[in-house]
Amino acid sequence: MMDLSSFDIDAPRWDQSTFMGRLKHFFNITDCTTALLPDSRLDEAKALRITYLHGPIQVMLVGVFLVFMVPAACSLFPQRCSIAVSKLEPDLRDSIRSRYGGSVQQVYFNKGL
Repeated sequence: MMDLSSFDIDAPRWDQSTFMGRLKHFFNITDCTTALLPDSRLDEAKALRITYLHGPIQVMLVGVFLVFMVPAACSLFPQRCSIAVSKLEPDLRDSIRSRYGGSVQQVYFNKGL
């Protein structure tokens, strides 16, 4: 098992003050197979680098979903729910029975979002 506690991803693996260290570092980070790829594949790779639009587009999409989907979900699914008085906490149950007597069997509440 390798000890990765001293591993630094930003530090070069070879000494950069020597020619051989810089050469090894260059060949380690350079993919020479890109010279064999057609221009169309390289253009596709360049298009992937345009990441400055990803953040604003994602924020706008999430905003649109929140603006339209939350009200739609609230209108489609019922927000009102009921529970029997006998299943409530003892303090609340006693308060309801002292105020309204035994005539109230269920209470209604808003689920809320």
